[in-house]
Amino acid sequence: MAYQIIDVSNIVTTATPTGIGVSFSETSPIFKTIYNTTTQAKENLKTLLLTRKGERYMEPNFGTDLLGIVFQPNVSELKQIITDVITNPIAYWLPYINVDDLTIITAEDDPELQHNVKITLIFSVGEFSTDSITLTANANGSMTII
Repeated sequence: MAYQIIDVSNIVTTATPTGIGVSFSETSPIFKTIYNTTTQAKENLKTLLLTRKGERYMEPNFGTDLLGIVFQPNVSELKQIITDVITNPIAYWLPYINVDDLTIITAEDDPELQHNVKITLIFSVGEFSTDSITLTANANGSMTII
């Protein structure tokens, strides 16, 4: 049996990237392809946080009550309620996401804020890089997520 030894420096590979998910684009009606795990985890996290419980067909417990809670009156227990509403569903539905830091700022903390609640969630996926999501509940009843 004969063998041929090929120099590895001469091997040319033309691999096309494979997308692992899609992202909603605010500027275009076309879905953007996602190629890395952290970005896909961020999109999964946004979907979980912005889905109301009972909204998803055949999965009535998927989602959070966050959209209803952030527009409630600003009471002293609001931060703890929001923390529970965010961390418990993440631990159940997205266990591969580690919540590294959760910062909740209300008008009680900073009276100069133009919104009622600002939530910053810093997360990581395994040993990969960290990323963050910022949710802002405005006084006019709208919510933005970045």
